Parts: sequence; structure tokens; C-alpha cells
Amino acid sequence: MRNSHEASVSHLSMMPSFEAAQPDSGTKPNPLETSTELLQRLLSFLAQSNILPGQRLPGERQLAEQMGVGRNVLREALKLLGALGFLEVRQGDGTYVTNKTSKLLPRVVEWGLYLGDQSIQALVEARSVLEVSLAGLAAKNAGPQDLIRIEQLYAFMEAASAQEDIDSYAAADISFHLAIAKASGNPVLEGVIVNIRSLMQTWTDKVLKHHVHLADSLALHLPIVQAIRAADSEGARAAMQTHMDEAIANLSKSTLIKSAEKS
Repeated sequence: MRNSHEASVSHLSMMPSFEAAQPDSGTKPNPLETSTELLQRLLSFLAQSNILPGQRLPGERQLAEQMGVGRNVLREALKLLGALGFLEVRQGDGTYVTNKTSKLLPRVVEWGLYLGDQSIQALVEARSVLEVSLAGLAAKNAGPQDLIRIEQLYAFMEAASAQEDIDSYAAADISFHLAIAKASGNPVLEGVIVNIRSLMQTWTDKVLKHHVHLADSLALHLPIVQAIRAADSEGARAAMQTHMDEAIANLSKSTLIKSAEKS
């Protein structure tokens, strides 16, 4: 039986918490930074810290010093985060990360994609490289139970596609990729893919809900299944690369469509 353990290697878990972050007394506010530009940095700060839903942010003065910005620009950025549902202002008590949802990170990822956050874009590219490697390893190392699980999840996707059930298809799609990661036999790489599951969820939801037919998506998964079943490592890598290239192109299209709708 394979050993399994969580590999905390995602860059999203490497930043310190708000409490641990110390103000940089040498950082001067940038008066030219807009609230939207600051919003990108705050989103990244939230995603990469250990702050939990329901936890209070530092005071406005302290946070402005930490971010190296003026308080007026910070105040506008915080208002935007409040409008997006990330933050909740409690009069007389401070600003809190909303506890109405436990899905903060997927929303950070989604808005990071809309705003062009480079760290999120880098995650998209990293996922593509990782998925290709995992598919090749799965073709080499998958055991009988792994193959059963991968084929079972493909069958779930096939059934959901036939019924045009986007939510069920998306859930099976994510599980399909996680099953391939497990079948790779490399617990470190598997841990990486598990750690970016929020990216996968946001990515899958956005792509499937914007001009992508489920049948077309399904067709890209079949060659992956066939190559892994045949223990064809290069074939599995090539099939996954084709899938990832198409997925990235569709993600870019859906992001542009969403941005256009908001403009």
C-alpha cells in the first residue's frame, strides 16, 4: 500500500499570518497606486496568509503601514473587498474576513484571474506542467484499483455529459484529476495537486460555464484514460498536454468574457 501524506509545498501556504507580519517602517506609501492595484495585493495577501474566516484584520493604520500605502487608497480597496463579499465591516469593532463562507480561497483565485494577478497566472501554468508529469507517471505506476477508479470517474463524467449536468460533471472532472495524481505513485506531487484544488475548482467552473460543451471536454479526457490503461507514458503525457492547452485557452476566453460583461 502506498504511503500518503500531505505535502505543504504550495506557495499559497508560505506567507506569514497577519499577526506575524511586521510593519516595514522604511516603506513609504505610494500615492500613485490605485485602489484596484492595491486590491490585487490585498487579495494575494489574504490568499497567502493564515487568516481564517471570522478573524479580524489589523487596524486601518497598521494595515496601511504593512502594505506601504496611504489610508485613503486602502480604505477604498477594503470597500471593494467588502462589496465582493470577502470582508465584513462591523461598526465599532473593526473589519473581519467574512465567515459566511468557507470558500475564501477559490474566490481569491477567481478574482485574481479577473484582475490578472501574476501569482495566480503562474499557478495556472504550474498546474499544466504538473498534470502532464502526473499523467506520465500514472501510466507507469497505476495499479488495478487506480485504473478502476480513473475509469469509474470517466464514466461518471460521461453520464453527466449526456444529461448536461455541469455541476456533477465538474465534480467528477476534479476527482478524475486527483485520481490520476494518486495513481502517479508520487505522494509529493500528489500533495501539490491537492493543495491547488481551489484553483482546479475555480478553473473548471469558469471553463464549463462559458461556451464549452461537456461533450467536447469529455472527448479530451478519453485519450488520457486510454493511454494510462495501456501503460503508455508518452501517450498519456501528450493527451494531458492537449487537454491542458485547450483548458488554458478556454480559461482565457472565459475570463475575457467575464471581464467584458463587467465593463
